[in-house]
Formats: sequence, C-alpha cells, structure tokens
Amino acid sequence: MSTEPNATVTATQKNDDGQWYYVITIDDEAGDKVGPFETEEEAIAAGEEELADSAEA
Repeated sequence: MSTEPNATVTATQKNDDGQWYYVITIDDEAGDKVGPFETEEEAIAAGEEELADSAEA
C-alpha cells in the first residue's frame, strides 16, 4: 500500500537581499532554497512547477 507524500512549496527571503527563494518540503523534510526570484509569487510558481515536474518523473 503506497501513500502520496505530503509536499508543500513555501517562499522566503534569504539574507534580506530583497530576492525570493522557494523551498519544497516533502514529509516534513525541507529541501534546498532555490532562486533568486523577483517576487514571492514567481518563487512559489517555480517551486510548484518543479514539484509537478518531479511528480511526473
């Protein structure tokens, strides 16, 4: 019996540089910060796209 992993995408600002980075968290294990992006929305969209791409693989 398999269960789907619990995955979320969050966006944060790192080092107060004004840039946004996304982090994909799967089953309470956070991945690396990826970016930079100009806005929080861009970071989340990129993270969601990456998560979707990895689910298809």
